Amino acid sequence: MNPLVLPLNIGNDDTFRLTWKNRMYKAKAAIVLPRKLTTLTDVNEVLDAAQVVVKLTEFAGDLRNKMLSALAASQQSNTNTVEIFGLVARVNIRSGKTLQIEDLRKTKATSSLEQVDFMSESAEVLQLSDDESKALMKALDASLSAPVLEALRQPFASFDPALSTSWKEKDLSEIQADRLVPYQMLFPNAQPIERFVEGERFVIDDLYCTNPKCSCTDVTCVVLKFDPASGQDVAWGGFKWTSDADKFKTLPQFSSKFNASEWFKQFDKTSGMDLKLLLTSRQAFMRNEFIKARTEARG
Repeated sequence: MNPLVLPLNIGNDDTFRLTWKNRMYKAKAAIVLPRKLTTLTDVNEVLDAAQVVVKLTEFAGDLRNKMLSALAASQQSNTNTVEIFGLVARVNIRSGKTLQIEDLRKTKATSSLEQVDFMSESAEVLQLSDDESKALMKALDASLSAPVLEALRQPFASFDPALSTSWKEKDLSEIQADRLVPYQMLFPNAQPIERFVEGERFVIDDLYCTNPKCSCTDVTCVVLKFDPASGQDVAWGGFKWTSDADKFKTLPQFSSKFNASEWFKQFDKTSGMDLKLLLTSRQAFMRNEFIKARTEARG
């Protein structure tokens, strides 16, 4: 996976829809980072004007094909072609407004093909008039529903707490102060911290101390890998990173041969954001915003 491309984890494929020129399209999108984000200034630049690439596939055609297939007309369905648009836009993630249409291309494919290089040189580049560009921007703005905006914002929520409040809808009062709290519990659609080793995927589950009486700056990182037998991610290794001292310590329940600093370094290489910057921002969020919200939830 390209660390500079952040696919939006919106959930239901039908959630992100765009209506344009009296046709409905289902959309899949990703944020493209200009470079690895290493400073808060870098993060703010993306929040103010993120490059978002969107794949638009005509929705009505897809539904028609499913119905035809259900009626045993699969041969006709397989030969049907659909138009697929590749849209590149600048979007202000904070406001949820489209700033500019940078590129629009069109290609065709059979409806059975999911992988389409809609931004290839062979795709037809479409030139939009000012009015057409404004109409498409308006259509994109209208498509940025709450779930879509949440997916856009979650990768950056720890840097700007005003971006998301959906996590407060959870029952925070039940979370005890003596328990480590996983960041992913609040933001399940945030981009995973992952790396691949010989084809195997490893991810970090980062947990934080939220005890108001504790002043530690530890981030507990549990490294998970997929277990085919159980069909679930299982703990494979782990370490603590102390942010203010920039030190690593292997968790005692895992092998002492686990090289925490090296694993952290390799995870950082495959992250679109500097990992220390990201975890430090998450720690500040959990120590401040989360503790405050949990206290309020308890009344």
